[in-house]
Amino acid sequence: MMTFYKNDGQLVEIKPFVHQVGGHTCLFEITQETVCKPYQEREFQFYQNLPENMKDFTPHYKGLVGVKCCHDNDSPTFYAEVPGYILRNTEQQRQRSDEVKSGLNNWSVSCIDRQIQRNGFWSDNGDQKFIMLGNLVGSLRMPCILDLKMGTRQHGDDSSEEKKKLLKDRCAQSTSATLGLRICGMQVYQAETNTYLSYNKYHGRALDDNGLRQDLRQFFHNTGSLNIREVSRMIQKLRRLHHVLSTQDTFYFFSSSLLLFYDGYIEDYQNYDQSKQTTAYSEQISDKSEEDLSVSSSSRDLPEGCKMEKADDGNFYPFGCDDVSGTADARMIDFAHTVLRTDVQEHQAGVEEGILFGLVNLIDILQSIADG
Repeated sequence: MMTFYKNDGQLVEIKPFVHQVGGHTCLFEITQETVCKPYQEREFQFYQNLPENMKDFTPHYKGLVGVKCCHDNDSPTFYAEVPGYILRNTEQQRQRSDEVKSGLNNWSVSCIDRQIQRNGFWSDNGDQKFIMLGNLVGSLRMPCILDLKMGTRQHGDDSSEEKKKLLKDRCAQSTSATLGLRICGMQVYQAETNTYLSYNKYHGRALDDNGLRQDLRQFFHNTGSLNIREVSRMIQKLRRLHHVLSTQDTFYFFSSSLLLFYDGYIEDYQNYDQSKQTTAYSEQISDKSEEDLSVSSSSRDLPEGCKMEKADDGNFYPFGCDDVSGTADARMIDFAHTVLRTDVQEHQAGVEEGILFGLVNLIDILQSIADG
């Protein structure tokens, strides 16, 4: 990474984010811990008003930054004047072993081209305002990532009639209508071949319900057999997300995207015995799923700091803990169609029913995968 000093900030060359698997706006990597995306007013307002109980389900907001584009030999180069607090320990972060790139789909490069050609970014040679966010997969050695469009509705309240029709038709012709979720991009590290398997949004649009279920299984199947440890952890996180979304009273979510991810890297893979952990964790998730649906389960067998809380569906789930080890996590991303409760007339704070419908279906599908 080339760094140039300017005033009290540092003018840093930034690169397309190689682990972007979906979306229509470009993502750049500033450091291993920080990425940035084009500024959008509603998304900015979302992060400015984010309640504490939702911070475990979204990227960490780090501020705003100006990004400029320079054309050298017809190849664009991008720079951002980055505050010093973002760049601390950058050199140490960059001393990682080379990551596997084979099989990645370079989606971020396509998005950058679209921003320049269609949206006129940097047409006046000035800076474009970007939002800096925590890199959700920055600590992962071989990130496996799934980008899901959630809900049966994809348009916002401010969409044009033409845009509404396009998005309604797209939902009606895909798993968005039947399951309330659609794959917008996916990458899975294949430990056996040391490469990535990648799919883009066009693959996701063509899937039927069964195809989506198969892809979800494949997403957690990166070692020759099912990674039940990560499936178990993901189910817990999604249950907690359902509870938080159902009870929050700050925003109204017209549509949403959800990023699922875990680390596909396995130390000494050649001697790795997946069968032992699969059997143990299959029994664990099966037992816990029975307990979680019971009022009498209490917090008897949960680790210190965990507690059972009753969700809107009447069931009890563990909160405030990660009682299944692993790296799997889920975060909501893209809040261009999220508005403050005080800014909507016809809606109270809450979430489109289609989003909760999709979240319940996602949990059910993962539970069926875990149950075998």
